[in-house]
Amino acid sequence: MTPISASGTRCNVTRLTVLLAATAAVWACDDPYAPRADQANTNQTFMVAALTGTSLDAPAALQLVNKSITRIDGSFDFDMAFDIDKQNRPVVLPLGLVGTPISGSRLVGLLRVTGTFDNVTEAPKSGYVFDSAMVVAPGAVLAVQAQENICSMSFTPYIFAKVVIDSLNLGTRRLYGRTLINLNCGFRSLATGTPTF
Repeated sequence: MTPISASGTRCNVTRLTVLLAATAAVWACDDPYAPRADQANTNQTFMVAALTGTSLDAPAALQLVNKSITRIDGSFDFDMAFDIDKQNRPVVLPLGLVGTPISGSRLVGLLRVTGTFDNVTEAPKSGYVFDSAMVVAPGAVLAVQAQENICSMSFTPYIFAKVVIDSLNLGTRRLYGRTLINLNCGFRSLATGTPTF
């Protein structure tokens, strides 16, 4: 039997230390259990009718999970509705102020945020208002937190979005805006591309 020299033991300990450090670095950088986003965020434009003073079949609401505008009917299958008040200002109403969906109550909150539409890149963690309409000036940005059925099995049952009304046509009572909807449950990034948080 050949004895192990002290220098051989030191070499093995050094190799083991390097291997453990490399393994720790890999685990620290890549959590295999962390949720991953699978849908990219994209900007979209939309045009909706005001809730009042327009035809009942005109789309006056935004449905985040389907990235679509929709008319308001008895199913209340939308996240926010839009209107123009008596002072000709845009108004955004969360779902709870308009009705309760057939599928049950869902929380949809709105929050005024500072900055331009392009500069708002992260949804706030708190401060959303669920029971009040928001009167907004054209160009003012709202962050949206919406409880969605697609997130019912997720750790966080919300998706996030940002909305801006760019202009309105008082003659036709139409509102023109943009939105970015992050369909990845619990991810708060409001920048274009695949979110990382």
